[in-house]
Amino acid sequence: MALKMRYLELNRKVRDVRMLAIQGIAEAGSGHPGASFSAAEIMGVLYFHKMKHKPSDPLWEGRDYFVNSKAHSAPGFYAVLATAGYIDTKEIKTLRKLGSRLQGHPVMYSERQKNHSFPGIEYSGGSEGIGLSVSIGIALAKKRDGQKNRVYTLIGDGESNEGQIWEAAMAASKFKLDNLVAILDRNKIQQDGFTEEIMPLDPVRDKWAAFNWNVVEVNGHKIEQIIDALSRVEKVEDKPSIIIANTTKGKGIKHMANNPQWHGKAPPKKHVPILLEELQSEILIAPSIIAGEPENYEEKVRRAERAGADLIHLDIMDGKFVPTTSFFADTIKHLRKISSIPFDAHLMIEKPINHVIEYIDAGCDIITVHVEACNESEFVEINKMLLKAGISPGIAINPGTKFPSWIIEHLDNIDVMIIMSVNPGFAGQKFIPEALDKMAEVVKTLKSNNYKGFIEADGGIDATTLQQVFDAGARIMVAGNAVYGSPDINSNIIQLRHKANVAIETKLLELATINDMRSDWIKSRKNMLIPLAKELSIEEDLHAIK
Repeated sequence: MALKMRYLELNRKVRDVRMLAIQGIAEAGSGHPGASFSAAEIMGVLYFHKMKHKPSDPLWEGRDYFVNSKAHSAPGFYAVLATAGYIDTKEIKTLRKLGSRLQGHPVMYSERQKNHSFPGIEYSGGSEGIGLSVSIGIALAKKRDGQKNRVYTLIGDGESNEGQIWEAAMAASKFKLDNLVAILDRNKIQQDGFTEEIMPLDPVRDKWAAFNWNVVEVNGHKIEQIIDALSRVEKVEDKPSIIIANTTKGKGIKHMANNPQWHGKAPPKKHVPILLEELQSEILIAPSIIAGEPENYEEKVRRAERAGADLIHLDIMDGKFVPTTSFFADTIKHLRKISSIPFDAHLMIEKPINHVIEYIDAGCDIITVHVEACNESEFVEINKMLLKAGISPGIAINPGTKFPSWIIEHLDNIDVMIIMSVNPGFAGQKFIPEALDKMAEVVKTLKSNNYKGFIEADGGIDATTLQQVFDAGARIMVAGNAVYGSPDINSNIIQLRHKANVAIETKLLELATINDMRSDWIKSRKNMLIPLAKELSIEEDLHAIK
């Protein structure tokens, strides 16, 4: 069965995959972090959301097939399989070790190879360019037998130098394999450098279209775009499909990102705690839409999405719970038609239990209700509705409200906690500094109870307050005026991302200093830290590095 996951849950699982992979690579002292990280969202969406499969019965005949033709991304692939439940996550630390089932390239499971592999691996990876041909064989066999299994194949852009890829492309088209989906991890780096310098692949979209494939192009790190593309290609008949996923090699670790040096290089083991902290420190930017003309809503969503926003925060106000009235479910349903970006609906309404189904039907991905607007039993019922619908549940708390102890009992089913840093109901309010203490206190309580969800800061978040709420524990930043307060939305979001970067680097430097590896850490990230030297007060540190 497909392991359907809610948006924020899926986001968190992909983060876990990267964390597992980097631990395995560091422990082995070898492996491919760049390729593993560029494909993390792709493989995560397939295994946690889209594919039919059963970790408890890996050889189930009704399963969809995944062929990892880009076999050097094995650490990431193993981490996905471990996170999905095929093996114990602890086994990741045996990567590439003598006697391990986790070899440098995955080995297809069979009775003969059972000591060197495990059920769930469908293809023995080695020489690049072969996996697509194998996938065609599987897809053709299933199609001729009248079976509904789908075949998904991950290929690399360096791998696309191989002539066999294009021979396979012709064959798949000839046999009209509409049950076959290739996904190109277009990170533009291969073993020896940048792909376009070694053997140019562009115009890659036109090339696949010329081979009579259905072509879809997405941002390969936007979960919602991958999900949307996979749904669209299911409707295509009589031709295979390829999803060109534009990705960043080494995504998630700043000094590895888009750096050919990290194609097949392991980080020092002593850096792992800092790298894990970096992966857990990722910040999501959520522009907030609160009021205006409907056509203005459309423009705000489109412009924020083009500028690279992670979420759209929708403030729903009924004029009762708060004094202001905004838009309601019918507007969200309209906006859902123009964008796949995740919608984060913040219900500032009385009796949300009577209305939450409207926002489920409207197409929201995250729905948050206030502790001030519902009691525990009502929240439990709301939570059940959201979980059943596959929507991330959230709960919000106002600055003056004491943290209710009953929330602790339900943390496993809460994907996000909104801690208000203004009193809700009006746009453009000033940040309440006392909210920082409240946020830090709540975060401490949540951590002590093993909360795995997100902390979201809402109210007065801008370039001057972002680091403060980050330090207090927030990882989703809701920004209204800071994004929409001036016409240049793109520049506004870039500025917020810059401040987020500074906040993260400050935290990592502190951790490196505590662990007595400040100089070594700065040296490893020297090139990317130079532009931030003044803000991080590391000019002397950089000067001391030869």
